[in-house]
Amino acid sequence: MSDNHHHHHRHHHQGSKNILVAFFLNASFAIIELIGGYYTNSVAIISDAIHDFGDSLALLFSFFAEKISHKEADDKFTFGYRRFSILSALINGIILLLGSLFVIYEAIGRILSPEAVKPEGMLGLAILGIIVNAIAAYRLSKDDGINSKMVMYHLLEDLLGWIAVLIVSIILLFKPWYLLDSILSILISLMILRGVYKNLLKVGTIFLQRFPDDLELAKIKDEILELNLVKDIHAIKGWSIDDETYYLRFHIQVPKDTIIQQVDSLKAEIKSILKDHKVKYSTIEFESQTHDCD
Repeated sequence: MSDNHHHHHRHHHQGSKNILVAFFLNASFAIIELIGGYYTNSVAIISDAIHDFGDSLALLFSFFAEKISHKEADDKFTFGYRRFSILSALINGIILLLGSLFVIYEAIGRILSPEAVKPEGMLGLAILGIIVNAIAAYRLSKDDGINSKMVMYHLLEDLLGWIAVLIVSIILLFKPWYLLDSILSILISLMILRGVYKNLLKVGTIFLQRFPDDLELAKIKDEILELNLVKDIHAIKGWSIDDETYYLRFHIQVPKDTIIQQVDSLKAEIKSILKDHKVKYSTIEFESQTHDCD
């Protein structure tokens, strides 16, 4: 158990460290973008710089939320602080949503009144942007948490955006088709919005305490019903603490002549089954067969 705990701690320490690296890369690059956008007269790059500043704020919030989320449970937060990570994922999702809508708004304005840009400068910035975002996204792709996934969507959006800028800048070196930049920006933003929608939906179901989709309730029930002394399982309630930790409570019916030592032994067996299904917290009520079911 000690080894598992240390592995878990190392995994989460790495997660928050990757988020911090992504923040520094993003914030530094946003400043370069702002200068580069002004120099190349590219509204797309300037709007992406503003988007990146929004991303940087979200990343910084993610870093602190990720650190807080691994504090041990106490009298105030009896389930621990894991939901701070989910709260951060929610805020990140909202920032990304607003950022994407802002990029679409800027792109539409650009379609209505196209302006000449300096494609050579755009090309240089695009190559730099691809390198910076690829490094950050690759580091975060190794983390499992929903918060890290949401942050990775930020970086993935920027990475795809810079690939689009690279393609457009190469075309603009030969043809003055300025509309391409705006059209690609809109398509990429719409694609990223789809990913954000799915993640926000998951975050929402956690906050609303919906029964976790990942929990195989039928399988858990079958495994528990196979145990000696278990006659029935009912009054099942469950929810997610975060995207990978679950809570379950239920009633177990046992024969009326069952003694407390047998109940203790049975509880240990049930807890073992629950642990295999990532159920970290559980409340099990035992009742005899003569008792009325809820």
